[in-house]
Order: sequence, then structure tokens, then C-alpha cells
Amino acid sequence: MILRNADSPSVSAAERFEALYTGSYQEISGYVRRRVPPDAADDVVAQVFTVAWRRFGQVPSPPQDRLWLFGVARNCAAEHQRAATRRLRLRTRLSQEPAAVAHVPGPGGPDHDPGPVLAALASLRPKEREALQLVLWDELSHAEAAEVLGCTVNAFELRYRRARNRVRDALAAAWADAARGAPTSDTPAGPRHARAAIPRMDQR
Repeated sequence: MILRNADSPSVSAAERFEALYTGSYQEISGYVRRRVPPDAADDVVAQVFTVAWRRFGQVPSPPQDRLWLFGVARNCAAEHQRAATRRLRLRTRLSQEPAAVAHVPGPGGPDHDPGPVLAALASLRPKEREALQLVLWDELSHAEAAEVLGCTVNAFELRYRRARNRVRDALAAAWADAARGAPTSDTPAGPRHARAAIPRMDQR
């Protein structure tokens, strides 16, 4: 157990890395597991902290070190997705079969039915989807999310609002479609209940 201040000059690099790893593992692991298939998550998380160790001299001081790790995790997850896409394309060409429909990983994993909310997220542009994910899944503030994405807070908030409104519209349309095929009196499928069931995504 490390009892000394992690910023103290007397603390070794190994001890400081251990403190960073221990304090950040759960958040980084959760971030990765919401974005890659379960069978790849451990490898991607390990890659994140391997990169952090190799580039430990570049890690900023707390609390910025946490957001720096999010940036590394974002890059590692994106690289995994790109590699998976390349493998899928190669397998498709070799088998001469239609490619499988791309799936956007969510909290339930790649084989889980994403439901209306994740289906709405999947319809967004990648940058807009990532803005919502950082706020709703990873519970970052707008300032923190903007730093992870490398943009200004104003640019992030514009992206976030656009994504939030599109998801709301998609959910409203989905509920309206469901309501048209069911009784509209006092049943849960009626439009009045459908509108109430649309989750709020108020700006943080």
C-alpha cells in the first residue's frame, strides 16, 4: 500500500504508476467494456495501461492524468474496432458472402439486443455518438469530455446537443410507430405513455 504522496519526488515511477493504475482501473475498464466485445475487453484494457507505462513520462499530474488515460483508452478501443473491421472485410472477401451488419457495442455486449436507446445511438454519426457516450455512459462533465475528444467545450456542447436531440427524435418516432399498432386508450403502448417512457437526457 502506498502511503506517501504520489507527487512526491521520493516516490518512484513504479509506485506512481501503481497509484495511477489502482485509482483509474475501474473507470478505464468500464469505458473499454462499453465499446468493445467482452472477449476483447481485457486485452484492450491491458493495452491502455501498457501504453501508459511506456509513455509514463508524458502522463500529466492529477487530475489531468485521468483524462489522459481516457484519451489513450479511446485510441486503443478505436484501433481494435478498425482491426476488427479489417478482419471482417477480409473474411467477407474470402468467403464471398455478404458482410454482417455492423454492430455498435454497448453495455450489453455485441450479441445483446441494444433496445430503442442503443438503436437510436447507433443511428448517430460517430462523433455525435461518442459525445453522448462520454456523458451518459462514462459520466464525464462536458469540460472533461471535450478534453478527451480534443475539442473546445463550446464545440463539444454543440455536438452533444445535436446528438441528444436526434436521439430524442428517434425514440419519439419509435414509440409512435409502436403506438400505431396498439390500442391508444389507457394501455402502456398508447402515445401518452410512450411519450412519458422516452428517457430524459438533460444537459450536464
